[in-house]
Amino acid sequence: MKIKTIENLNIYDDFVKKSPYNHYMKYSNWANLKKASNMKPYFLGFYDEKLIGTAMIFKFNGIIPYMYMPTGLCIDYSNLDILNEALDLLKDFAKKEKVSFLRIDPLVIRVSKDIDGNQIDGINNEFVTEALINKGFKHKGYGYGYDGSLHNRFTLIVDIDKDVETLRSNYTKQRQTALNRHEVIGLYTRLGNIDDIKYLMEFEKELASMQGFKPHSKEFFTDIINKYKNNHRLYITEINLEHMIEGISKELKSKKYAKDKEARLAKERELNQANVLKEEHGSLLVVAAGLFLYGGNRSWDLYAYNRKSCNFLKPVDNLHYFAMQDLKNLGVKYYDMCGFSGSTSKDDPYYGLYNYKKSFNPEFIEWIGEFDYIIDKNKYKLLLNTKKGFRRIRRKLNSIIYKKD
Repeated sequence: MKIKTIENLNIYDDFVKKSPYNHYMKYSNWANLKKASNMKPYFLGFYDEKLIGTAMIFKFNGIIPYMYMPTGLCIDYSNLDILNEALDLLKDFAKKEKVSFLRIDPLVIRVSKDIDGNQIDGINNEFVTEALINKGFKHKGYGYGYDGSLHNRFTLIVDIDKDVETLRSNYTKQRQTALNRHEVIGLYTRLGNIDDIKYLMEFEKELASMQGFKPHSKEFFTDIINKYKNNHRLYITEINLEHMIEGISKELKSKKYAKDKEARLAKERELNQANVLKEEHGSLLVVAAGLFLYGGNRSWDLYAYNRKSCNFLKPVDNLHYFAMQDLKNLGVKYYDMCGFSGSTSKDDPYYGLYNYKKSFNPEFIEWIGEFDYIIDKNKYKLLLNTKKGFRRIRRKLNSIIYKKD
């Protein structure tokens, strides 16, 4: 086996696209998006008469240089002879580049799990973890999803290769009820354009003020859209408030609400909310926005936010339903809802995120995690401790600056 630079990025991207380990962070678009003065991307190919694997590696040329390969190799992990030879070549490459360490976090499923996180019969790829350890890589472990790793070890992925009726029937009753309701009140999702980024920014800023993180700039979102020009989707969910008012008014005239006083009061409150929203915003109101990437048979939900005053409308339910149908038409089979803590306990602070994503009938995915091939132990420790300190300070400052009481 030989390793060499792939000069033709169309060949590189096409290989990634067809790989079962396809991910948006592996495409050359990601390197273009992440370009920085102190970072250089390498597009490497593994050849055994023909191209059998690829790797995109970022070299960070700071005071302590290091390398990172986002989401690992595109290669046959089940063939240990191929994997071991590729790892040896990568180690030699990192040494020649005189970096302190090489980090990888392969998109290899650890074991099969049910939606509650319990191990079940099926996949077991812990032999890949052992192979990496045997080659001198340090494993961060099978820990919590939000443990400071560069890439979350857990995600929830929906198989959307189904007809619309089956897809919808697999949602929980709460999701299905919301979608039925949307038809009554005139809530729907459409494809957005670059001018609609303002809604994504507005809703993210609103969430940032609640949770204390730094919201992204217009340039940030614009850059993603431009770099993934043919592989992005911006979804905009909006409601026609006149339609909503008319729909609720008709419901209130039905026999059901004449007999059920409690239900009538709830419906009247909803009507009042609709009138208030119309008075504040006009007849047409954008209530949610989502930015997705897709490639090959996979898609990724990067950012999805909603107007908090409209939570009662459950607009993100509609956004996901529309997105799944749209992306399926683009050839997507695996709809990645992109990350959660990995814990299914109700005591977990992020349980709400898991419980919501769970309602779309996804598969519980646990990757094998993060691995470091350490070349200079002292520089490695110094860099990690420094970065850890900076992250702690940054989180604290962001909480002070952006979180509103």
